[in-house]
Amino acid sequence: MNKPTCPLKTVILTALLFAANLSPGDETFDVVVIGGSSGGIGAALGAARLDARVALVEDTPVLGGMLANGISNIDCYSYESLSGVFEEFRLAVQKHYAPMVDTDPFFKPWKKASNHIDGRSFQANEPRLGGRWEPHVADAIWKAMAARHPKLKIYYRRFATEVLKTGNRVVGVVTATEAGERLVLRAPVIVDATHEADIAAWAGVPYRVGREARSPLEPHAGQVFFFNHTGEFLPGSNGRQDRAVPSYGLRLCIQNYAPDAGDAHILKTPPPGYDPVKFKHASYGGEPSMPNKKSEMNINPVGNELQQINWVWPEGTRAERQRLYETYKNNALAYLYYLQHEKKLTHLGLPNDEFADNDHVPYRVFVREARRIEGEATMTEADINPFILGRGLEPPPQPASIGIGHYPIDAKPVRPKTDVTKPDKGDGDFYLVNVAAAFQVPYGAIVPKRVDGLLVPVGLSATHIAFSSVRMDPTWNVLGQAAGIAAAMSAKRGIVPRALPVDDLQRELVKQKVKLAFFWDVDADRADFEAIQLLAVRGVARADAGRRFRPDDPLTRAEAAVMLVSAFGLWPSVSNAHFTDVPWSHPAFREVETLFDNGVLRAFGVEPRWPAAGGYDAGKHSGFAQKHQFGPFEPDKPVTAAELRAMIRIIESRTISSPSRVAPQSVDTKPAAAGEDKPLTRGEACRMVWQKIASAKS
Repeated sequence: MNKPTCPLKTVILTALLFAANLSPGDETFDVVVIGGSSGGIGAALGAARLDARVALVEDTPVLGGMLANGISNIDCYSYESLSGVFEEFRLAVQKHYAPMVDTDPFFKPWKKASNHIDGRSFQANEPRLGGRWEPHVADAIWKAMAARHPKLKIYYRRFATEVLKTGNRVVGVVTATEAGERLVLRAPVIVDATHEADIAAWAGVPYRVGREARSPLEPHAGQVFFFNHTGEFLPGSNGRQDRAVPSYGLRLCIQNYAPDAGDAHILKTPPPGYDPVKFKHASYGGEPSMPNKKSEMNINPVGNELQQINWVWPEGTRAERQRLYETYKNNALAYLYYLQHEKKLTHLGLPNDEFADNDHVPYRVFVREARRIEGEATMTEADINPFILGRGLEPPPQPASIGIGHYPIDAKPVRPKTDVTKPDKGDGDFYLVNVAAAFQVPYGAIVPKRVDGLLVPVGLSATHIAFSSVRMDPTWNVLGQAAGIAAAMSAKRGIVPRALPVDDLQRELVKQKVKLAFFWDVDADRADFEAIQLLAVRGVARADAGRRFRPDDPLTRAEAAVMLVSAFGLWPSVSNAHFTDVPWSHPAFREVETLFDNGVLRAFGVEPRWPAAGGYDAGKHSGFAQKHQFGPFEPDKPVTAAELRAMIRIIESRTISSPSRVAPQSVDTKPAAAGEDKPLTRGEACRMVWQKIASAKS
């Protein structure tokens, strides 16, 4: 994806391209984002923070997608994985509700309990930490964040109808309102942040709908019946591919009314098609799950969701989707009517202060999964489930990472649950807690095949199984931010997004506090955050078995060897086993010996011994015996800043890419500067190493 480009020539050609296609009334921007979903607002903010001129088109009056349409808690298994604009959102939620924390029992501290085999991962959505919110509060926060950027223009109640292309490149989008007001928006880069990947599909990007077949990388793919409580496959699981789509639902916000509140909130007549028998096996009590005694109605397989009727949604027209919206709306209201009249839960009702201009129901159906593009990279279950290609709790590394997610593989049923003699939730439903870990998403997953000028952070390139974990709003939000940054950088450079160097994108991402690699103990507000993250995606900063980096621990000599060999691309060179305490079985043996062969260990006082042998003596030197013991190396001894600096100087003094041996260089013996003779932390070492790498590139 990092094709060489001629920036000036490309910029000129791009400018001519758009000038030639402009029509009266068209509006031009650097970046156009279609869809105000969690990914869409993330993209708009990411691009705007690079001073780009950004247009965001949203077909409802609210921002944030499902975060302002009924999903009112963080779908994430660690606070440590949150970053970028979503972490800013969480902190804003926390600040908004701060006046209530000490008086409202809803905000009482939680006892942190993990239901994961790692003993740490858990549903990270505590109210007092900004983990739960009301829909109108989410909308207000996103709008306030957007308002800080004067070059970000938002079009509400407007939707895309057509894509404009020149060759294989998207150059604009035709939009309209329900009143038929047409407007063409043009930009060098378009971000498709719709849940259905409509823009990508209209532009000719290949895509998938449905479930892939079971394969070695995806043991849970295809048709599956699974009992979550025991983690067992049930009869009928055959792994066959199909076009089935997980269930959708209108996620109502429910108010818990006081006993003296009257009955105005009680539905007087049932909606069309009401049948109480449908809800016999539903379970929902309406207990408050968000501030101000509100609750998120999220019940499946029976309840506010419906399966199978939504299989036509991904490729449906706007009119077809609007008809399905009414069906989902009536079903959710029917369930509320059932709760009020059959279950006698008369304290439950629609809130007066939510969705006031839409009969107090959300504007959106929750579209979990629709089209998924075919991108330059495709995520599979093996990228989420660490035990498919490995044996530990860390999925395979993604050097082109643009963000991380952390949620179990959460697949929902694709057909109605009819057989209640078995304990599963129906065809396709499973929630894999213990075989999912924090994962990375590669840039190629949002870069579509065949079509240029387009990025797709929501309907990204992933199989159904992988998508079932990636599709959480915190992840979509940060992937959107990455797409917006990539779009703005590409537009300013006059190149297509697939030609944008990933390491340049990653540098800007960490400046915007986006995490590229997961560590339990590396916060985004650390001074060494950027260095650790950028070295992590290069395989230099590595986690231990518990996925900790230990940034404040002293850097040992063995760790320094591993770091430097990797960071500076030294060719492995093992000529002997020189140290009594670094045997061949030591995890840093290869790296320590490589530094020895390159003369780098002179920084620790390890001097060559061959000069002491003098000239060639046939009697002594014609044989093959080797005296290989130089004594101890002390691999666990802390490294000082002066020592690490000396090691880097020696490495820089020779041609790293050459296999030829270079005479050992002299080591600067000046006294160490103040503080440089103290043990160096791992985080400080990352900053020192990254500064050298960054300065060499610039």
